[in-house]
Amino acid sequence: MQDAHPSTAHPALGLASLAACAAAAAAILLGVPSLFGLLMQAPAIAGSGPAALGAAFTLVTFGLLALVALAAIRLRGLPVPLGPRASLAAGGGLALGLVGFTVSVALCALAGTAQLGMPASQGAGLLLLETVLLVIQSGAEEYYFRAWLQADLERRWGTWPALAAASLLFAALHFVAAASEPLTFVTMLLGGLLFGLAYRKSGSLLFPWAIHFGWNWAEELAFGLVPNPGTGPFGALLNIDMRGSPWWGGTEEGLNASLSSVFVLVALLGAVLAWPSAADRPAPRLRKIPAPG
Repeated sequence: MQDAHPSTAHPALGLASLAACAAAAAAILLGVPSLFGLLMQAPAIAGSGPAALGAAFTLVTFGLLALVALAAIRLRGLPVPLGPRASLAAGGGLALGLVGFTVSVALCALAGTAQLGMPASQGAGLLLLETVLLVIQSGAEEYYFRAWLQADLERRWGTWPALAAASLLFAALHFVAAASEPLTFVTMLLGGLLFGLAYRKSGSLLFPWAIHFGWNWAEELAFGLVPNPGTGPFGALLNIDMRGSPWWGGTEEGLNASLSSVFVLVALLGAVLAWPSAADRPAPRLRKIPAPG
């Protein structure tokens, strides 16, 4: 990871990075839906089917985000750390995301808002396709907001201002693009802080990427909570519908606007915050080999 101390060279350039990141993401998140709206007027494209259209939309949107981030990272000369224990970072992050979301659903079940609907699986092929798309989506977002924005701001402003700014932009763009419930902004902000802190603490992009993917995979494919009610075009293993109190997910935004997600994300933040930073971990002690004879 980069040095935790801010650089004295042109700290105002951090504002330029923040503005560029916001403008590029807004252009993509608003422009791609408009483009697809125009393309849908063609009968051949409109008849492609919801799964094919959803896959194309995801690939175009997040492919563009990844390309913009790649250009910025190369321009800035930023490293993209995967860490010395890549498999451990990926496995631990995946477990945190899956378990965290499952606990959030369980809390809503206790509150009476999580209800089991009709079976929704549409076949292993579509589930696998959506799994690949979620890997791409979560990876592109982490590459964009953590490997580019947070890392670049950290060079200019230091660790905590960079983490705060990147998390705020992450939440704001998600809220503007696909939300209206105020509680959704809170959960997106907590999610951004969780991913950013996981990136900083682990020294690996794989850790926040895996947490992000695990959470999204559980939400969409394990429990079928996007959209709410019902399931998306790729199906789901279960079909959980959230009905009842809006404080416990009973809106169209489901667990994104639920106190259960707030509680779980705060708990995960506390766990990651208590984790020792990669730079603070002692180097492994070498075993002393006795001299022959």
